[in-house]
Amino acid sequence: MNGRTYRLKLLTGLSAIGLALTMVGPSYAQSAPTLGTWLAGPDAVGSSTIIGRIEAPRANARVNAGSSLLVSGWALDTTASSGSGIDGVEVWSGAKDKGGTRLASGSVGLARTDISDAFGASAANSGFSAVLPGSLLQSLTAGPTGLYVYLHTPSKGTWYKSETVAVVAAPVLAFPNDPIVYIAKPQDGTAITQKQITNKFTFVGVALDRNPITDPNSQSPGAPCNACNGAGGNIGTSARGAGIASVTAYIDSPPAKGDNTPFLFFGAPCTNSSCLETQATVNNAGAFNRFPRPQASIISREWGSQFDYSGWAFAIDPATLTPGWHTLFVTAVSSITGKSNTAQVTFNILDFGHQRIQP
Repeated sequence: MNGRTYRLKLLTGLSAIGLALTMVGPSYAQSAPTLGTWLAGPDAVGSSTIIGRIEAPRANARVNAGSSLLVSGWALDTTASSGSGIDGVEVWSGAKDKGGTRLASGSVGLARTDISDAFGASAANSGFSAVLPGSLLQSLTAGPTGLYVYLHTPSKGTWYKSETVAVVAAPVLAFPNDPIVYIAKPQDGTAITQKQITNKFTFVGVALDRNPITDPNSQSPGAPCNACNGAGGNIGTSARGAGIASVTAYIDSPPAKGDNTPFLFFGAPCTNSSCLETQATVNNAGAFNRFPRPQASIISREWGSQFDYSGWAFAIDPATLTPGWHTLFVTAVSSITGKSNTAQVTFNILDFGHQRIQP
C-alpha cells in the first residue's frame, strides 16, 4: 500500500468511525480520533503520527483506591510499515518527566477487529491494556488524579495521553487481618482408621472474611472447578458472600509464602485452574457442610447469617496415608484484604488392624 492510498484509507476510516460514534447517541457521541492528540514524551522524535483513544477509564470516572483498575484502549502509528507500530505501554500517575510514579506496564498488540474494520489489517492488533493494582492506587491522594498512558514506538520514541480520574479513598476495614479459616473436622489429635465404610474420610471447615465486599466488580467468591472430583480426593466450597478468593489444602507440607498452587491431592495438582465451586454446596439444613451433599455450616453462623455459605469440604481415602501422625494445613485467601491465613491440625492414621471405624 503506497502512502497516498494509506492516507486515503485512513481519512475514510476516520470519517466512518466518527459517524459510527455519533450515531451511538448524544450522551456517548465522540468525534473521530485525529492526529496530534498523542503528545510527545521525553524521548519522542518528530511529529505526532499516532491516533487512538483511552477507552477505560472514562474521564472523571470514580476510582476506588485499593481495587484494581483496568486501563485500556487502542492506538495506531500511521507511519508504521506494518502492524500498529506500538511495542509498549506504561501507565503513570503524573508525567514521567515531572516526578510522576509508574503504576504498571501493560500489554500491546491486542486484537481489535472493530478498529481494523475502519483502518485495515494494520490495525487488527492495535489494542492495549494495563491493570493497576489496588495496592498502588491506595498510595494515591484521594481526589482528581491524572493518569498518563505512555505508548512506545520503535522509531519515534514515547507518546502519551492523559486522563483525569477521581480517586476515592479506600474504606477503613474493620477486620484488616482477615480471612478467618477454621478446621472443624478433624479436631486436633483425632484418630482416623484406614478402614472406612466408603473408603473416604471428609475434612470440613469454614473460611470467610468478615469485611463486606468493597468492590463487586473486581472481587468474587471464587472460580469454578467442576472437574475436581477425581481420583485421590475432591473438594467443594461455597464461598458465596464470604469474600474468599481461594481455599487450598495440604497434608504434611505447609504452603510456602506466596504459594498459589491449587488444591493438592497429595502431590498431584488439580487439573483445573482453580479448585473452587461457584455453586453453593451448603444450605440452611443446619448440619456440617459435607461434600457433595449440600448442607449448612452451623459454625459460620457465629459470624452472622451472611456467612451460611462459607463452608469447605474435601474427602480422601485414609489408606493413601501411611499409619502415624500427619498434619493438615488449610489456607484461605481473602478477595477483600488480599491476605492469606492458614489453619492446621494434627491427626493420627490407624492401620487396617483397627477394625473399629474411627471417627
